[in-house]
Amino acid sequence: MSPTDGRGAASDATGGTSHAPAIDHQKLLAEIDAEVQRKRESGDIPADLERELDLVFARFAPVDALEADFEQVLTRAEQATFIDVIAPVESSRPVVPIFKKVVRKVVGWYLRYVAQQTSAFAHAITRAVRLLGERVDVLEQASPVAAQRAAADGDVQPPSAPDLSHWAPTLARWLQATTGRVLHAEAGDGALLAALVEAGVDAYGVDPRPRPNVVNEVREDEAAVHLRALPDGALAAIVLSGCVDRMALGAQLQLADLVATKVAPGGTVIVLGTHPAAWAESHAPVHVDLSPGRPLHPETWQHLLAQRGMTESEIVAGPPDRAALAPVPKGDRVLNANIERLNALLFGPSSYALAAHRPE
Repeated sequence: MSPTDGRGAASDATGGTSHAPAIDHQKLLAEIDAEVQRKRESGDIPADLERELDLVFARFAPVDALEADFEQVLTRAEQATFIDVIAPVESSRPVVPIFKKVVRKVVGWYLRYVAQQTSAFAHAITRAVRLLGERVDVLEQASPVAAQRAAADGDVQPPSAPDLSHWAPTLARWLQATTGRVLHAEAGDGALLAALVEAGVDAYGVDPRPRPNVVNEVREDEAAVHLRALPDGALAAIVLSGCVDRMALGAQLQLADLVATKVAPGGTVIVLGTHPAAWAESHAPVHVDLSPGRPLHPETWQHLLAQRGMTESEIVAGPPDRAALAPVPKGDRVLNANIERLNALLFGPSSYALAAHRPE
């Protein structure tokens, strides 16, 4: 027999204490689940018995054991709002039950008075929490998270990065006098970033997707996360693309707040966005309806940045999303004028570029 110390643990030959091996709780739970599943399939555990056990557990289990289920916890709270003032008087001793009955009768009126007020207050609190929970459920159903979940259930593919190569001359003109660091978020494949660097702009990029083949400085990071980590006024210019097309409205407003503070006085904020009409026509209806975010019009970005002190803005329309109707050679002037109006309505620009400047 192994000698033991004062706590009952076995001691080895060297005088040390050997402890029992730790229990693998995950393995134990898996074995229990497997045994329950086997008995359920064999019919040894009736379905009504499981239901009865679930009800008993939900009634007597501690609140912490309810797996953070809001409805179960709130039900338990509502059940606890009733305070029973009729205390039990049973006892194994012969005189104690009589004493308990006397005490219960003497203080019963006082306990009932306190219990009524406490129960009324607890019922009002639980009712308020239930109403608040219903409102939170409505907000969750309308939130971008729910929309993303619905899009995933509908097998909707996320939008691909837009082609930004045709914006290189425009951005080179806007940033030719810039002397500080320029951030491009999101940089995508780095083609536009490479064109800016070649034009002499001290630029780097961030993109949430891994880009192992990008030669230029492109860091794997979210645009908003990267901007929050920077001190105010740290950048001479910020170029936004990609993320502005798929962010929800609240995230777009937060992004506008960030760029207005992270760009230095005299700096420039550039938004390369997809035109909403072209975006809606280039995606499937399911994706358009279930998308958590969608592009904003250039006038909207112009308004948002102007509210945050960004002035002297300029908007440049991108190429049309598809070939327009050609005018009729030597045709009627009225007919060709109507064709031009149709082109303006049906074949608008696929994208736009907006530049806004922060005053010195």
